Amino acid sequence: MKHVLTAIFLTALLFVFASCSGDKKAAETQAEVPAEEETTIASEPAAEEETEDEDNYVNFDEYDDDDDYDEDEEEETGENEKNDLEEPTTKAPAGSGNPYPYEPAREYYSYLTGIKCTRKQQKKRPVSIIINNIKVAMPTVGISHADIIYECMVEGGITRLMAVVSNYDDVPVFGSVRSSREYFIDLSRTHDTIYVHAGGNPQDYDQFDIRPIERMDGVNMHFPNTFYRDQVRRRTMAMEHTLMTSGAGIIKGIEERKYRTTYNSDYKGAFNFYKRFTSIGGTNNTANYICVPFSNGVKPEFLFNPDDKLYYRKQYGAAHIDGETGEQLRFENVIVLFAEYTPFRGNAIAIREGHWKCDLTGSGYGFYITNGKYKIIKWQKETRESIMYLYNMDNSKLYLNPGKSFVCVTSTAYNKSVVINSDLKDIG
Repeated sequence: MKHVLTAIFLTALLFVFASCSGDKKAAETQAEVPAEEETTIASEPAAEEETEDEDNYVNFDEYDDDDDYDEDEEEETGENEKNDLEEPTTKAPAGSGNPYPYEPAREYYSYLTGIKCTRKQQKKRPVSIIINNIKVAMPTVGISHADIIYECMVEGGITRLMAVVSNYDDVPVFGSVRSSREYFIDLSRTHDTIYVHAGGNPQDYDQFDIRPIERMDGVNMHFPNTFYRDQVRRRTMAMEHTLMTSGAGIIKGIEERKYRTTYNSDYKGAFNFYKRFTSIGGTNNTANYICVPFSNGVKPEFLFNPDDKLYYRKQYGAAHIDGETGEQLRFENVIVLFAEYTPFRGNAIAIREGHWKCDLTGSGYGFYITNGKYKIIKWQKETRESIMYLYNMDNSKLYLNPGKSFVCVTSTAYNKSVVINSDLKDIG
């Protein structure tokens, strides 16, 4: 593993952009980059001088479980749950030395998006839902409600998604729900989620037996009010592409199993955020177009829209649409992480079907992309149960812009094949 990480590190610092083989236009763009400019781009992007603004960082460490938060009181008073309105003010305590009679109320921010919220919203435990991503099962539905989406390789050259969602209550449908992969379990632990899936490989059930995972399994557990088969999809799709769930169904499942509905008391979040949308700076690091290969047939794209500063996702040659809302998936942050995928040989089924093992412990490298720029980053995860943290190359905390994030966890084998360039393209 250490040799692999060393190789990735050298590759990251001597990065030469190569095109995805299915994108002729991108390939032509890369070929036109002058050699001297390519050398500059290949190294860590040169940083622009920026004024340090300590007030622009969300500090999750300040939230203690024994603070004066009262969930019942917040519910009764109808505290505003809209992120874009001003927080109320509270009277300064006697003897505080505050010359003014009032001081701003305490501010809270989402652990998943960095967007301002109420304390109740911040403490709410999210769910992670394993979502189908094979072409014949499109469209996926409900995933535009996700705060974070992870994409990982699975057998047969396809990928699967894990949608991490906090505001799931009123979502009418999620799906189709597919089977677990054990490395998705590792990622779900990063966000302390309730894990929602439909079956899994033998090695997944080995993990379920030995790890304390609160989960909902639509195949091998009894959740009569949580999952259902979509009969409309069944007319044109195989059975495995028709299992669905909903916000209401997830709530019923949580109630039936009496699962914990708030974060662990010591949870302080996996991501760090700026309070305000911030440029990450740098020169020769424009990122208007990103293509991330997972296999010869799966090469999703992210296209930057300067008007709203969002990255729009495309796959299989078309916009990636949420079939429930009709919206194209779009994100403030795109994160590409390189991990070591190796064939899993632990049982006969795995050998026959070509299962992967993905090692997400230890450390590795990747890219953080936002607001038309990119930077090289590191990831670190001590154990399968622990949180995965993201860092800058100087080992300082990586701060993300507030908003939604898409995380591509692709193979180290593709660390020379990710395309990041300045080419502006049609987002649709």
